[in-house]
Amino acid sequence: MNSLITIDTVKQDEEIFTKEIITSKGANLPSRLEDVIDVFEFTDFKAKAWKILASKMSKLEEQSELYESAQRSGRQWGIASLYAQKRIGEITRDMPNGRGKTKMNSNGNNSFKIDALKEKGISPQRTSQSEQIANNPEVLDRVVESGEKDIEIPTKAEVFNAIRIKKLKENNQKAKVKSDKKTAKEKTQAVKDYYDSIKGFEHSLDSAIISAEYGDFSTEGINFMVKKHDKIINKLNKLLEVLECQKN
Repeated sequence: MNSLITIDTVKQDEEIFTKEIITSKGANLPSRLEDVIDVFEFTDFKAKAWKILASKMSKLEEQSELYESAQRSGRQWGIASLYAQKRIGEITRDMPNGRGKTKMNSNGNNSFKIDALKEKGISPQRTSQSEQIANNPEVLDRVVESGEKDIEIPTKAEVFNAIRIKKLKENNQKAKVKSDKKTAKEKTQAVKDYYDSIKGFEHSLDSAIISAEYGDFSTEGINFMVKKHDKIINKLNKLLEVLECQKN
């Protein structure tokens, strides 16, 4: 079982500190928001520091080993930072919004949660970003895994871009499902309309036969009916062919 991680744990062993956060995917981080903020700010600072050092080392050919070492360290701290931010989002996501109270911000939203988080040093932007990560844990895991071979330092920008792509795919899928349902509905309506037209056509046909027997059709009307009936018969035969193929 993973031990609880707090900022004091860093004093023991930084490598164990980051490894345990990564192994547990942030599950062993504390439940108190202030403690997680401390961990996030520390890991974020360390990740940025190692990234700067790695960037400097990359320009010196003779320092390739130091560069790779800095990249690996930066990657560990970067991942730990992202999981800490996810943990922040998990906590803020479950905070009460003060519903039922009347205090509203300029956008017309209840500001109790926003004000409470500001007091703890968390801006609305960080809250939104943290909750996005918390709501898409599988995306974060995928970004972390994707840079494993290249020891790349993962960033928030990569995670948010992956979340954006995921949402685009989901929206496209929803649009496709909606379109398919509409098409199916239209097809169902087309079949119903045809059944209704047959009933009406049969009734009209019976009336026309009686009229024809009494000589009510003119020569011009008869010629028109012959041409029109030929087209109708051809379409009926085509429909029957398609239906017969479906039966077989």
